[in-house]
Amino acid sequence: QNPLGSSCCSRSSMLSLFTASLSFQLPSLSYQYQSQASTSVIRCSATVSATIPPVVSATIPPVEMADAAHPLIQRANEILYSESGFYSPYNESAFSEDFVFRGPYIGPLNKQDYLSTMDTFKIHEAIPDISPNAFGFSIDPKDPNRVWFMVRNSGTATGELGLDRDGKLRVPGKGAVLDGCPETFSIIFDADRKVKYLSVGYVADRFEGNTNGKGAAVGIFHVIGLPFPSPGPLLKFAQWLPPPRGAPGGGRSA
Repeated sequence: QNPLGSSCCSRSSMLSLFTASLSFQLPSLSYQYQSQASTSVIRCSATVSATIPPVVSATIPPVEMADAAHPLIQRANEILYSESGFYSPYNESAFSEDFVFRGPYIGPLNKQDYLSTMDTFKIHEAIPDISPNAFGFSIDPKDPNRVWFMVRNSGTATGELGLDRDGKLRVPGKGAVLDGCPETFSIIFDADRKVKYLSVGYVADRFEGNTNGKGAAVGIFHVIGLPFPSPGPLLKFAQWLPPPRGAPGGGRSA
């Protein structure tokens, strides 16, 4: 005889009494699993209980476009193409007596030094067909007397670039083709609509064009084949210092 009794020997009766259940809870979903071995039935159910937050729409301001007929935009365009000294001979009367020029490599320059630099380089003679191809004119929302715009210089260097004030050191352009990168310029006007401040040559995308990421005259030097030293810490520091005592301009930076 089996000492455990006949009821313990019936495996089928033990399986019929066996049930297993498993339940677990996740943050957003509730699952319940139950298995009954006696009937080989598996039931699985899922109930979604997640709460979806409402979609919050962002407030998008309207696009503001500059008025091309704005008198300061018109004046900036005139100065750029026909009075700047870079793209054409300069008009000395277009610049105020407290004028300041700044660029990434050159500056700050007062009016006298700026005009002297233009007389030295004579960019518009070295590249007779030079054009800024200006675009994107706008008025600074914080300074109504400041005009911002972009340039992308182009032209062919068929003339000679000046390197000294005496005009004795000239470098031939040898037909080099200028395909400039986009640069940011700005002009601040005084109450008489004279140029009080000019910033040039701040490259927006150094991977465009053939100037090796350089803007303004430095980019032109590169295309012609004249190396220009990269600005070191001393030059960068000096550019942020105010001009010498008595010099016009007051050391504003771009």
